[in-house]
Amino acid sequence: MTRTRWLTLLLLASLGVNLFIGGLAIGRWVDHGWDREERFDRPPPPDGPGPRWLRRMVGEEGMDTVRDVWTRHEAVIDPLRREADAARSAVTDTLSAEPFVREDYEAALGRMRAAMDRMETAVHAAITDVVTSMTPEQRQTFAERARAWSDRHKNPPPPKE
Repeated sequence: MTRTRWLTLLLLASLGVNLFIGGLAIGRWVDHGWDREERFDRPPPPDGPGPRWLRRMVGEEGMDTVRDVWTRHEAVIDPLRREADAARSAVTDTLSAEPFVREDYEAALGRMRAAMDRMETAVHAAITDVVTSMTPEQRQTFAERARAWSDRHKNPPPPKE
């Protein structure tokens, strides 16, 4: 190979690597924004069962309750989670089907929505048990953390016309 060809290949490889890294950075920004301080100034949630956000909300002081409640509810929640995951996959399958059939896609979306509703209902029952067993002080802390999370994730107001 000639020197020019090697140089061209190296430049193309470098361009590919740069585009890949740039794509990762842009994807991270789109998903999370650049505000690293907001994400990394708080400790990770305690280890244990249940959703990450719930473990973060209750903190270490509420994890005994979460462990107890999740142990009682996981036999119901886990199959529903698997059902919701399968329904979500079915939606994706209908998107790639050839020919694309609108009615199949709409039906898959309906089945996914129903599966997600069943799973969320079971998760909400577990969360209700967690919150019910809290002291008033723990519930207040939970509410403050939930409010702070909600404030961080509010959508910006629509632009004025």
